Amino acid sequence: MFRTQQFIRRGSIIGAASVAALVLASCSSAPDTADGSQTGSSDNPTVAFVAAQMTATYFQVMQCGAQAAADEFNVSLDWQGDPDWDLQTQTPLINAAVQSSPIGLVLVPTDPVGLIETVENISADMPVITVDGSLDEQVELQNIRTDNLSAGALAADALAKAVGEKGTVLVIASFPGVAANAERVDGFAERMAEKYPDIEVLPTEYSDADQATASQKAAAAITNPDLVGIYTTLAPASAGASAAIQAANKTGEVKLVAYDADPSQVADLKAGVYDALVAQDPYGLGYDSVKRIAQINDGSLDPESLEYQEYVNAFIIDRDNADSEEAKRFIYVPTC
Repeated sequence: MFRTQQFIRRGSIIGAASVAALVLASCSSAPDTADGSQTGSSDNPTVAFVAAQMTATYFQVMQCGAQAAADEFNVSLDWQGDPDWDLQTQTPLINAAVQSSPIGLVLVPTDPVGLIETVENISADMPVITVDGSLDEQVELQNIRTDNLSAGALAADALAKAVGEKGTVLVIASFPGVAANAERVDGFAERMAEKYPDIEVLPTEYSDADQATASQKAAAAITNPDLVGIYTTLAPASAGASAAIQAANKTGEVKLVAYDADPSQVADLKAGVYDALVAQDPYGLGYDSVKRIAQINDGSLDPESLEYQEYVNAFIIDRDNADSEEAKRFIYVPTC
């Protein structure tokens, strides 16, 4: 079995800045295949990468990082995915990707339970690294994702500051049971309970990663006269909540702190719709994961040296720092 037994050490953090600067470089102009996947030279070994929500800017930036690593380490990139966050549509793509015998698989898991058996079977033959999300069992070689507990705490600090440390706030998340999203909620709720006794956090609402559903949830919450703020844990929910706030003419009155940092979100931040954005490092996730598969293949990296769990730091963008060079590195601008 290829997969080696590793252990979690929460203190291990990948420095986002170490690879984020590479986002300024152009990615490969490798041709697209008929099904939309991107490849390099057919003479190179291939890393398969199966993502999700392919139309999201976040994953477009991740693809740029993956392609940059593929170019640098002389491998081809087979980038796959579909527009949705859906186990049923992702599983056939995973199965198809490994049929071509790649040297390894990078996966954005859409279901923490439903993909365990699939990933465990694939891990018998090749290294598998999961990114962004996670599985409920450690069946892959490594998982790399945002330190969401810490990021949720930073979001709580930002929203508390925006609302004057008092009032009622709502969290809109994705699905119940998704570990990474649950951590974003838990980190937020724990920090609020620890530091801000005059802020009431309402029960979490779930958007099913759908913008329209999030907008409906936010619109209903805004009718509560005590509501002073909303925190959203993913881009579709962020877009839905911002639309609901603007439609209700509550911009600046209902404060909004949200995950992700699309250019449109940054523009709305400067316009006062958002009060802070929790920016991740999708470029770094794509780059580091493909780099490690390539290095395992060429023998320059011992897979036994990898800890199972590695975390990437998040960065808070607000109106005070939005134009800084540091913040600009974390705005999701595809460059490939």
